[in-house]
Amino acid sequence: MLEKNHKKYLLRSHLGVIFSLSGSLLLTSYSLPIGALTIPESTVKFTIAKTPDERQPEAVEQGIEQIPTTPPPASSQPKQPIDSPIPPRVPPATTNSAPAPTSKPSQSQPVDTTPAPTPKPRTSQPVDTAPAPTPKPRTSQPVDTTPAPQPSNNGSTRPSSSGYQPSTQPSTGNRPNRQPAPVSPPKNLNYKPINFVDFAFGILGKGDFQSQGRYFHFYQFEGRENQLIQIRLGGSTDTRRSNNLSLTPYMFLLDPDNNVIVKRSSAQTTGGIKDAFVFVRLPVQGTYTIAVTSSNPGDTGRYSLALRNDRASYNLDESGELTAQSLTLKQNKNPYNVSKFEGKKNQLVSIRVDSVFEEFSPYLVLLNSQGKIVATDNGQDGKYSALIDRARLPEDDTYYVVVVSNNPQQRGRYRLTMY
Repeated sequence: MLEKNHKKYLLRSHLGVIFSLSGSLLLTSYSLPIGALTIPESTVKFTIAKTPDERQPEAVEQGIEQIPTTPPPASSQPKQPIDSPIPPRVPPATTNSAPAPTSKPSQSQPVDTTPAPTPKPRTSQPVDTAPAPTPKPRTSQPVDTTPAPQPSNNGSTRPSSSGYQPSTQPSTGNRPNRQPAPVSPPKNLNYKPINFVDFAFGILGKGDFQSQGRYFHFYQFEGRENQLIQIRLGGSTDTRRSNNLSLTPYMFLLDPDNNVIVKRSSAQTTGGIKDAFVFVRLPVQGTYTIAVTSSNPGDTGRYSLALRNDRASYNLDESGELTAQSLTLKQNKNPYNVSKFEGKKNQLVSIRVDSVFEEFSPYLVLLNSQGKIVATDNGQDGKYSALIDRARLPEDDTYYVVVVSNNPQQRGRYRLTMY
């Protein structure tokens, strides 16, 4: 009986060995195809083609590098900036903060911890007055010794009484009190109203308000937020030898807080008359000021001023800035920015860019999605403006507008519009 059981165990063990060997043989038979998967690694790798949308930026980038450029004109001297004669108005928050310490002079003394330590050494002076310690009422004499700290106290109280005095200069927080500058000009500033219908005519003369060696006239009008306006300031030509009223004009546009929105010098136009012309989108509602002056210091002469609504329907209206971080052309390092839009076949587009503060001379180029030049500016719209006038789009496509500075050293803010 035991021998039979022993034979059964041997048979089972032999069967188990046979099954394990057969399974290992099956695995080794498939080892070759698995190893064959490593063969393609030694073959040439293929690159999947990009879609047209992915190819557009590369083509446009190549097209930008092919933009024809000219060396910047050799200027004899850098242009001297002309500043607005009216300083910006101090924000209400700062003007309220100035009288706040004056309303609490007692609290301003502990706030001025710097004068506080100065009387502390004066406490040593009562120690010097210790020879007469018997009259403790002479502790009131520190009140007599307070005349020494009074100069500092007077410095803190004078802002409340006479904030316009230069003695307030030690307190840097009162530096916005440069309001004395805007306080004195109103005596000579005669603001004239101007509307959106009539022309304003004037003659800059030696009796007018003067700043930076230039004479100024000022006009004001009411504007709305996002209102589109255009301003044209025309100069005059005069060939008389005496009483000559020829003028090359210059203008500023100031917002209700007297911040400069745009400045513009005159450009040569037909007939020899020089005009300054701007298109503006007003940022807020309020009273705006137009300051009229001359491009050259001391000049006098006749001018005309017209304010109108801008009736253009803009498909693109954006503000941009060329900075030190802007992309640059490889060939001459001129900075540029790119904007894009969707266009239709045979669509007529006009594109304009204006240097807001005349910081750089712009150049405009219109490219299609393949990087080919569709149009460039005509170079006839002044030094600080560029215009592509009524360019016809060849097909339905994505188009790219490139704003380039003509000088690699010049950058600044601009307004880009398309209509």
